[in-house]
Order: sequence, then C-alpha cells, then structure tokens
Amino acid sequence: MVNVANLLTLRYDPEVGNNGTIRNISYREVLNSRQSSNHIPSSAEVEAVLRKKIRNQIHQFGAKRISLAISAGIDSNLIFCLIKKEFPEIELDCLTVSFDNEDDISSEVLTARKIVESQNAAFHEIYVGNPLKDLPLLISIIKEPRWNIYQYYFIEKANTISKVLFTGDGGDELFGGYTFRYRKFIENLKSDHSWMDRVRLYLLCHERDWVQDQESMFGSNVKFTWSPIYEILKQYFANNLDPLEQVLLADYHGKLMYDFVPTNQKYFTHFGINGVAPLLSDDVITLSEKIPARIKYDYQANIGKIQLREILKRNVPPEISHLIEDKKMGFSIDLTKFWIKYGRDMVTSNLDRARIFEDNIINRDWYFKSMHRIDKDKFDVRDISKMLQLLSLEIWYRLFVTCEITPKFCL
Repeated sequence: MVNVANLLTLRYDPEVGNNGTIRNISYREVLNSRQSSNHIPSSAEVEAVLRKKIRNQIHQFGAKRISLAISAGIDSNLIFCLIKKEFPEIELDCLTVSFDNEDDISSEVLTARKIVESQNAAFHEIYVGNPLKDLPLLISIIKEPRWNIYQYYFIEKANTISKVLFTGDGGDELFGGYTFRYRKFIENLKSDHSWMDRVRLYLLCHERDWVQDQESMFGSNVKFTWSPIYEILKQYFANNLDPLEQVLLADYHGKLMYDFVPTNQKYFTHFGINGVAPLLSDDVITLSEKIPARIKYDYQANIGKIQLREILKRNVPPEISHLIEDKKMGFSIDLTKFWIKYGRDMVTSNLDRARIFEDNIINRDWYFKSMHRIDKDKFDVRDISKMLQLLSLEIWYRLFVTCEITPKFCL
C-alpha cells in the first residue's frame, strides 16, 4: 500500500523504496569526501568516467545498434555526443516524445531532429496526443498512482529497435540543473533559518507538488499533517552542509530516486530492455559528491550544470552547438492546453463519483471546490496537476484495491 499523503504532497513515496537502482548519499558521505581530499574533480575527469561507462556498457551488451532518449537539452545531447565520439559507426536511434503539434510545443522536437540527423543518426518522434489514454495500463506496470509516466512510449518504441537504451537521467540532480529553484531558495534563505525553516522553503520551491489548501484535500481515512513530510526531508537539511548542497541532496533523494529512476526501471523490466544512465553510474555519483555546489551552479548568472556544459563544449560538433538549449528541456506537457483539450473531461467523467471519495481517501467537497477554482482562476497549473494526480489515484485504487477494472479499462 502506498502512502497517499506522501504521494500527493511530494509526488513520491520514500516508503515504497527505490528498487536499488541508485544508491543513497548521506550528508556524512559528502562531508567526508570533501574532508579526505582537497582535490575537486575537473570536468575532464567526469568526462573520462562517462566515456568509460559508455564503452563498457556497449561492449558488455555486445550492441551493434542502440537507442537514446533525447530532447534539445544538455544532458541527453551530452550522452549523444559522447556515444558518437566513442562509437562513430554504431547504429544510433534517437527517440523523443511529443504531445502537441502546435509550433510552440513541437519546436523542441524540430531542434532535436536537426541535431540528430546532422550527425547521421536516426530520429524517431513518438507523438502521443493524449498521454492519459493508456493510464490504466501504465499504472498496472508501475503499480503506483502516478500520471506523468509517459516515458512508457519511448521505451516501448526502443523495444522495437534495440535492447539497449541510453538516457541522460541524473544530470539535473547531480550537477545542478534546477536553477529556477536554486535562485528562489537562495534569495529567500536567512542566516538564522533552522532546518525546519529550510525544509519549508524547499517545499515552497516545489509548489507544483502540493496545493495551498493541502490539509483539506484528504478524507477521514488519511490522517494528514505536515510533520511527517518535514521529517522525511529533515535528514537533508539538519546538517552542516552548505544550504545549496542540502537542496541538491534533497533533490537527488526525491523524485529522482523514488519516481523517475524506479519508474524507468519498471518499464525496462516490463519490456526486457537494458537501460543505461551514464550520469547515474556509481563512479560519476562519487565524483559529483566531491564537487561543491558553488562550482556546479553560478548564482550571479543563474547557470547550472557547469561541468556538463564544459564537457559538451569540448565534444559537440560546431554545426549543432547553437541548437542545444541552455534552459531545462525534456518531455513535458503544456498543462493548461492539455486540461482544456482532454484533461477536464477525463477527470470529471472518472472522479465525479469516485471510489476515493466514497471510501474517504479524498474529501469530495474539496474536489468540487478545487474544480470550481480551476475554472475561475484561469487554470492554475498547481490545481490541474493535483486533479491529474487524483485521477491516477482513482485508477490505481480501482486496479489494486477494489479490483474493479483491468489494465485495458478505457478512460
């Protein structure tokens, strides 16, 4: 059974576990790694470890053809360039997911295509008009109530190409990619803040994961208070690390460890694919621990992933260097447009008489009040995201608790 309060507040549940896919990093481990040596690993050292990981994995699997999940951003293109440098003749198929054909959404896809095809690799766009249409099937594989689990589609496509799929996972968490959160955190941090103050500030920087009236959302069968949430995050902020180091530690042990990575791993297992994330190899994680946050992130310029940018600059062909985006990229949905086109109808048709209300998991009155608020307040993405979480919770509940539906259930 999942902890509903954790999932609907943090977007992950650490009580479920991470399937051993990546290791824990304690704050003591970070402190010890800094104290044992004054040496700060260079970007060249990180690059050498990444190249070795790529070589070893491709040789280990004996792969003549591989696939790579790619966007127009830094992390996946870094892996793309290093693979091309190490194995220039290998058959490389690059996969991206898109959710809308409108220009402002598909521009990233067009950029990714230009990058890939300019280097004589194959490019595949997997268009998913409505990523909720297969949600019962996807939840039946993941076995957790999540809605943003559409990496299924590029992993499904990869399965038709090769049994080896590379990703750029881990770059943001290990090397400081969430610059929009760091600046907000630093600007609002005070020198006398306690660990709990820092936890609260951290949560404010993740405001899309919860809603302002969070306490009112749950039914009588879920005893929600903020104290257990603070306790989950306490270990990352009740220590002597630099505040930004604390944020990076919490990010690593949050959605990455308990959402992104285990979700991918469940899909890899489902399709029998060998997933490879070079940035999350143990050796790269160890190196990243020894690099201070102030070197990963430039506060004045608000630029992160400085070491990865240096590696990319050394390896990216000049004809595509201008195409790779500085801002955070990835597979994402315009929630407002999606809500108008698909989301609202799918939510109301499945939640207006939901089991999670009947069984007092979620407060029905809160749901109707929030739906009204979405319409009145011009589609606040926080509320929309929460409604999609509730939809996934209802589907999960009916799949695994009441057993009323099957993975083939049509929303």
